[in-house]
Amino acid sequence: MLEMAPRKTPKWLHDLQQRSWEPEILLSGIVLYGMFRVPDMLDEFLAYFKLNIYGNSQDIDNLISLSKFGIYWLITGLVLHLICRGIWIGMVGLSYTFPRGIVSENLKYQEKFREKTEKTADFERVITRLDKISSALFSLSFLLFMSLLGGYMYVLLLVILPISTLFFVTNFDISAEQLKILTAWVYLCLTVGIIGLIDFISLGYFRRFKYVARVLWPIHRVVSWITLARFYRPIYYGFASNISRWKFFLLLLVFSVGSVFGALSTATASRTGDLYSRITYWVESQGSAVSPQYYTDQMQGQPSLRAHIPSDIIEGDVLRLFVVANVLYKTYLDEHLSQDSLQLAHPEATSVELLQLTIKEFITVTLDGEVQPIDNWYFHYHQTAGQRGYLAYLDISQLPRGMHHVNVYLGTYAPDNEAVVEIPFFRDAHPIDEEVTE
Repeated sequence: MLEMAPRKTPKWLHDLQQRSWEPEILLSGIVLYGMFRVPDMLDEFLAYFKLNIYGNSQDIDNLISLSKFGIYWLITGLVLHLICRGIWIGMVGLSYTFPRGIVSENLKYQEKFREKTEKTADFERVITRLDKISSALFSLSFLLFMSLLGGYMYVLLLVILPISTLFFVTNFDISAEQLKILTAWVYLCLTVGIIGLIDFISLGYFRRFKYVARVLWPIHRVVSWITLARFYRPIYYGFASNISRWKFFLLLLVFSVGSVFGALSTATASRTGDLYSRITYWVESQGSAVSPQYYTDQMQGQPSLRAHIPSDIIEGDVLRLFVVANVLYKTYLDEHLSQDSLQLAHPEATSVELLQLTIKEFITVTLDGEVQPIDNWYFHYHQTAGQRGYLAYLDISQLPRGMHHVNVYLGTYAPDNEAVVEIPFFRDAHPIDEEVTE
């Protein structure tokens, strides 16, 4: 049988290969600069989504965390790539500075150390190897990022969008039959997605079997199209066919499992670094901690999604309370605005005044356990927090100097109800206030 002649590399491709380090370094720097900014932008989008679109969003939390974890994978890969390229550039310069390379005779080592030194690869081999490793890391970084983005697109298009569309079309009033169909659809999509994930991690192991391949083919086509596989398929097959399959399999397995568990852990961590903290004698539950998100002067771009006050230390006689508007309140407000009793009780009230009356019934505020009479709630846009909500002013002139708590309740109030937010603050009364109190 005739052997195929080795394929000759075109001159233009050879020239590109020799200069590939230039766009690699340029792209790595540009992408890294952008990627470091994306997680904060995703957090801002998530906060906006919860308040204005759909507040019951645990699935969106997980998807955003998965996206952030994909960005962290990309950042890690590109940082490693830049480190390798930095060493590579240093070795290239060193080979020019010292064209003879390592001259072991000048070191005058003993035999064993001299032999070890002589076995050290020469500059040219090190440069060639670093060049290949750097290019492989660059390609691998985008492979992992694009595959994670593909998984995100699959869940978004086949699960999140259909569910969201059904909720909006039915105005969140889903029948039992529709819920069964929706549940079956979600399970079907997840099953197909898991099959696609196994095929991806196993490097297409089951495609080798005739009858299994026939069943797998349509699933592979659908999943590949939705997950944007055409953009990273050449890189995937390039690694799968040129390096140890077991090494690549283990890499993809660690990547997939680590991404899922890492994203879930990131979603539950309240702040950066909590996932790795080993401080056990510390809790952040409501009523036992003071969160900076509750105070305008401490929130630093991460405001509470429930309510906040100006500061944790209040010196005046008025407490400014801002309750954040949330799309989850819509159903309650719609029901109460449509009640004839409210309109009959206030026949001359405008639509805005009726809404204010509804909000007054909807929100209950207590100070140290006592319900506070609030005559008016004002619609307000909080410039610092970038949130829309409802503003009230509480008279605290009778409160003594010391720690106090303001609680916010939504819906029908009862003393044993759980507050949606409990904000502690310290009233630091002026000396003149203390004299009046005495």
